[in-house]
Amino acid sequence: MSAEDIVRAIEGMPGQEVQEESAAGESLRFFIFSVGDAYFALPPESVREIVSDLEIFPLPACPPYIPGLINCHGTPHTVFSLMVLFRNERDTPAQFLVLNLPDDHVAFGCTEAIEIATIPAASISTFPEGDAGSRHFTGLFPFSGQRVPVLSVPEILRQLELDLG
Repeated sequence: MSAEDIVRAIEGMPGQEVQEESAAGESLRFFIFSVGDAYFALPPESVREIVSDLEIFPLPACPPYIPGLINCHGTPHTVFSLMVLFRNERDTPAQFLVLNLPDDHVAFGCTEAIEIATIPAASISTFPEGDAGSRHFTGLFPFSGQRVPVLSVPEILRQLELDLG
């Protein structure tokens, strides 16, 4: 699925993320993308746009997982490197997921936009309350032989606020 197909699918979706799969149970839709060899997921309505080939302008005195800013349609967006945040490894994003946030201009660097998948709610695992290692995630589900974590955008943004003091 190309980035354009994914954007068209997001734009054509209803505003609700929960849909009936069958009489047996609910399902949730997730936007799945890769960072290196790892997959991550977001609710599709969290992604406003997928952009490529943008230069990152470095920012001084930022945590290492903030490589800088991109200029997306004349608006600066803070770039988060999930590879640095979760693996402490540098990367060069091929694409940027511009997030749909009311008060912030944020983009996640990614390797590839994979697809929008419908996942049975029963297959989504949650983390025990208070599990510090999972604070950036809201759940986990199986997809293409991997366990895919669902990112918590508010917690990732909160991490930056804490790091900047």
